[in-house]
Amino acid sequence: MNKLPALFALLLILLAGPLAAQELRIATLAPDGSSWMNELREAERRIAAATEQRVRIRYYPGGVMGDASAVLRRMRLNQVQGGAFTVGDLAALTSAVNLYSLPFLFESEADVQAIRAEFDPLIMAALADAGMVIPGLSLGGFAYLFGRESFPSPEQLSTSWRVWVPAGDELSRRTLEAAGVSPVPLPLADVYTSLQTGAINTFASTPSAAIILQWHTRARHMLDLPILMTAGTIGIDSRALQRLAEADREIVLKEFGQALERLEQVNQRDNESARQALMEQGIRISAPSDEHAETWRRIARDTRQRMIESGQIEVPNLDRMIDVLNRLHEAE
Repeated sequence: MNKLPALFALLLILLAGPLAAQELRIATLAPDGSSWMNELREAERRIAAATEQRVRIRYYPGGVMGDASAVLRRMRLNQVQGGAFTVGDLAALTSAVNLYSLPFLFESEADVQAIRAEFDPLIMAALADAGMVIPGLSLGGFAYLFGRESFPSPEQLSTSWRVWVPAGDELSRRTLEAAGVSPVPLPLADVYTSLQTGAINTFASTPSAAIILQWHTRARHMLDLPILMTAGTIGIDSRALQRLAEADREIVLKEFGQALERLEQVNQRDNESARQALMEQGIRISAPSDEHAETWRRIARDTRQRMIESGQIEVPNLDRMIDVLNRLHEAE
């Protein structure tokens, strides 16, 4: 048999040198120098070293690729291969991501942590079915209500309370309407300007985000009642990951997963220190009575049930998660 063609092909491969590096382009709203970018840069270095430069990560920070919806469009066009997202940003792919961010469902972070081993994988699997691979979730802490005026009982709220809700968050909007206030849907980028102009006078945020975004300068009061759990992640197009060798895919997901774990610890510390900073800057943090807290939870529960029964929203595994939470509380 003539072996010359095979030998010639081998020679060409050897002369060509190592295979070109695969590049993953990842967009994020986080600016350089932020905790998110610092951890992502560390993951980038570790991935490059562990894959012997076969995989390179290129970041586009500071929102230069647009907001989350723009990044998702760019991913479909393969202009970027991934992005840093809040879980709410990914609701268009699967409503399963809403499990942890339902208003007034959790009473403490311990509630969320207790169920994550069972429900994190379900959220990740639902996103994978939609073509988005995430290495894990990084909790950002609870969002709380901030406002110019002190918060009365839920029965005393009125439409003069103009409350920001993220654009597209129908459940939060309906819950606030049921509470008697005026929800104002806005993209994140418009919140600060709207606080300045008075288009909104109330917002929900984690303590650390309220300071980072300077929203706290437009508030005097914070209601110490957890509204919903915030979370972020790094989403990568499954098609881009499939182009990597299996071992390199595992390295990428492991390093990004560890970065998300470190970020969650940073978020916890930042929220704790932000609480103290808010009080030092004159913001009064007041807890509602048990009766008022239960009223908020009842309004949210009734609104959620009506929307599910009418088919307006769908949250896979919600009944299962509520059953687990009920069992946890009964065991306490």
